[in-house]
Amino acid sequence: MTRPLRAGLLALLLGLTAGTRAHAQPAESTDVVACKTLVALRVLMAAGDRAATEAALPQHPECRRIARARIGAAEHRAMIGGAPFECLSVANETACAWVLP
Repeated sequence: MTRPLRAGLLALLLGLTAGTRAHAQPAESTDVVACKTLVALRVLMAAGDRAATEAALPQHPECRRIARARIGAAEHRAMIGGAPFECLSVANETACAWVLP
């Protein structure tokens, strides 16, 4: 293998690897999906899997994205169908938010 060909393949491989890492963790992963009420969260979750739920988020005014850094301790907990749900405190807000598990 010639030196320029080897350098080109190495650059291609490094570019692909870097691109994979960049896409592996999207910017939204620093956010959590949360709603004002557990009922609103359950209605949002009826959209299907996590991707469908996040895609349906704009149609649910009681739900939004919150920066993970603003999320605190659990204030309320509930079990529905064997799945745990928590209403977590949010920095600089008076009410907790029900977070997508």
